[in-house]
Amino acid sequence: MPKAKEAVRGLGAKYGGTLRKRYARVFRTLKQARECPSCSSMRLARTSSGIWKCKSCGYTVAGGAYELAQTKAR
Repeated sequence: MPKAKEAVRGLGAKYGGTLRKRYARVFRTLKQARECPSCSSMRLARTSSGIWKCKSCGYTVAGGAYELAQTKAR
């Protein structure tokens, strides 16, 4: 039986496996729950590229485009 592929929105069978896997990794990290540095609730979400806002207390912080803490490029 073939190995099940992870569903990636919007790409289908196009663009090749490497790019689909890279997109899936970015999308997974983008949508995961994050803790607010101010109120410690797990409701921190990205509003736009590099802008993160807590839905519970309204705290806004600048960070990386896909992660709150910027990391070194691979």
